[in-house]
Amino acid sequence: MSSETASQNEDVTLHCPSCTEEKFRIVPMTGKNGERFVKIHCHNCGEHLFFQALEIEKILSQPGITPENWETEQIRSLQLEWEEWLKWKQRHLNKPDSSKPFLTKYAQWLLAFLLIGCAMFFVLDRWHLLDPLVENQESRQQQIMEYAEAILEVPCFPSILKVKIRTVPIRYTRERPVHQNWIQYGEAGVYWGEEQIKIHRSNFWFFGWPKKSQLVNTLVHELRHRSNPELGHNPKFKELVEKDTLCALKYLN
Repeated sequence: MSSETASQNEDVTLHCPSCTEEKFRIVPMTGKNGERFVKIHCHNCGEHLFFQALEIEKILSQPGITPENWETEQIRSLQLEWEEWLKWKQRHLNKPDSSKPFLTKYAQWLLAFLLIGCAMFFVLDRWHLLDPLVENQESRQQQIMEYAEAILEVPCFPSILKVKIRTVPIRYTRERPVHQNWIQYGEAGVYWGEEQIKIHRSNFWFFGWPKKSQLVNTLVHELRHRSNPELGHNPKFKELVEKDTLCALKYLN
């Protein structure tokens, strides 16, 4: 449907504020309580305007209003309303590039990445509870032996434990590092007849680096089990493990 609305006295024509087109598709609509509405669609660019159509009879009954001047004012009013509506959409829906500094402009994104990074750090710290996607078994075995050999050079480290480093195989294992409801870091094997010490993946970060303090504590813990199996996990055993671990870490640091 084509519509070109103009006043008889003035050359006032409604046009699209986006492309200046003067041909529209007009859709009359009715409200719930009988109100009349009109929706105008631009044929060229699709821009539209929605407004309520007042009762002409009531308007013309007012003093000083004639069909000619009412039509002119109505067109001007609609034109102004349509232009303001278009500016509002462009201002809020098509935001221009900001000239703010980079940190100010993307502060929210940077904060979000920081929070996600912190969360991932703690998740990866406990990734050993799941099946790792990447795990270099040979590299981790080599790192374990490097720590064990370094402990041999610690002057304050008990000689009885050094003997076990030389005589008992120490191996990295990919077995599930969980026993019942707690994380397992190592196994001495002495209580079920295994002649080896197992070191679990829970002593390593997901990306391969060893957790230094934890790995040293695990080695000391399992070496003490091999040396003094009769102690079990009694207070004396825990005291010795803590003392030997502090000794090793002080030297290695």
